[in-house]
Amino acid sequence: MSDDLNTSSGTKPRRRTLRNAAFSLLGKAIGAVFSYIVIKLLLDVLTVEQYGLYSLLFIGVMVNLSMVFQLGAPNLLTRYIPERFNLHDWRGVHTIFKTVMRAQLLVALGTSAVVFFLAPQISRWINFPGDTDILRVFSLAAILYLLTEVYHLVFSAVFRQQTIFNVTLAYNTVRLLLLGGVYFLYRDFMAVVIAEGLALLGCLIFYALAYRRTNVSPSESAAPALDWPRMKRFASLSYLNEIGVSILSVATDFFLVSGMLGGIATGFYGLANRINDLAQKVLPMKMLGPVVQPLFFSEYGANKEKAEFGFRLLIKATLFPTVAVAVWLAVMSKEVIIYVFDPRYADAWMLVAVMALFLPAVSLRQPLGLMMQNHERVDILIYAKIAGVLKIIAGVLLLPKYGYNVMPWITGLAMVLQNNIVYYNVKRIANARMDVWGNIRIWLNAVAAGAVIYLLKPYLNSLLGVIASVFIFSVLFLLFSLINRGFSKEERDFINSKLPKPLWKF
Repeated sequence: MSDDLNTSSGTKPRRRTLRNAAFSLLGKAIGAVFSYIVIKLLLDVLTVEQYGLYSLLFIGVMVNLSMVFQLGAPNLLTRYIPERFNLHDWRGVHTIFKTVMRAQLLVALGTSAVVFFLAPQISRWINFPGDTDILRVFSLAAILYLLTEVYHLVFSAVFRQQTIFNVTLAYNTVRLLLLGGVYFLYRDFMAVVIAEGLALLGCLIFYALAYRRTNVSPSESAAPALDWPRMKRFASLSYLNEIGVSILSVATDFFLVSGMLGGIATGFYGLANRINDLAQKVLPMKMLGPVVQPLFFSEYGANKEKAEFGFRLLIKATLFPTVAVAVWLAVMSKEVIIYVFDPRYADAWMLVAVMALFLPAVSLRQPLGLMMQNHERVDILIYAKIAGVLKIIAGVLLLPKYGYNVMPWITGLAMVLQNNIVYYNVKRIANARMDVWGNIRIWLNAVAAGAVIYLLKPYLNSLLGVIASVFIFSVLFLLFSLINRGFSKEERDFINSKLPKPLWKF
């Protein structure tokens, strides 16, 4: 596709992986910092009700429900472009990109038109009847978001995390400048939505310029023709799965809470979700997700019988940091809201704690899903989404009686049910199993460290106390993990073989 990509494809796999992992980690870390600053600005500019609508639109709809309008493109791009990349078939990569981009543009324009004209009815349905114009401007911003996602997925699939890092850094800088202008000059909800839309326009332009610098060159090897029937079948099944993912995601939580409990409850739920989202952003597996997914398919796509070791190791590598963050955040949830974000939202501490405890279940979706996608059994992932239907039914029945605190329990238990359905089929189809006792040891180490922090909570009631709790918990968790090891010797040896020095002792 380009000189950049040709160079990248010729780079040794280990060096390429380390380089992309470094840029992915750096990009996600910087993104988390930008996200925190933006959240603080928005909490100061918007009322609790307005922050609820902002969360519903820009988190519930744009980030989560947008999968409904992507027509299976994310999984199609991340499943097949890495294969073309390994074959040096840049023309095939470009053909897939153009086809997906055209389809995405048509769907985005059509959906935006529907939202634009039905905005009065939609705003009444979500319990924000006076915000019709907000919905209309948001629908235009959503078009830009969907198109930028196509570029993002393509660059990720060809291991160009440096390009993604550069574009994301530019986008976050522009976004922060625009929202900073709103903070100092306008302090108006409509101005916030317009600023977000302009920032997304800038992001789309940055990606388009980066892609224009690439050139389609002849394939360096005889690559097989694109199997469009196979790809369309996979994309169709993936689309059904993504609809299920949207049902299970926080998007339906927002709609249920907003429609039944109103703006203030949605605002509390929105901040709790953002705190947990920030916690996920700093997790290594979340940061490395764009690298792990194409790497897994390029490594095991044609070598399925050897995928069990990678699956078992990926499960543990996912749980090790995630369980630690989950237990710490559950214990310190109230202090985090009061001293790090905004004391007005202190009543949301139970939401944060429960969401945190289910973070490991959310994180396990990736390795479980990768195994099924590797065997092209997306149908299993679709069947597992029955948990999402049960979640909506439970939400409708229980929210009016028990309030918003019951919603994360419903969503979390639905996620656990889905994971168990998929894992049963991973064992049945792929003959792969996780190391249950190793995973339990990881949990025990985190719970032990969390118990110490809980006893110290009376002395941690300040911003410095919250920061100190992070360091105390981390040291205790690592010490307990050195004594009660969750990783086997084979797994430790494999990890250390990829590191400059054998530092992994857990």
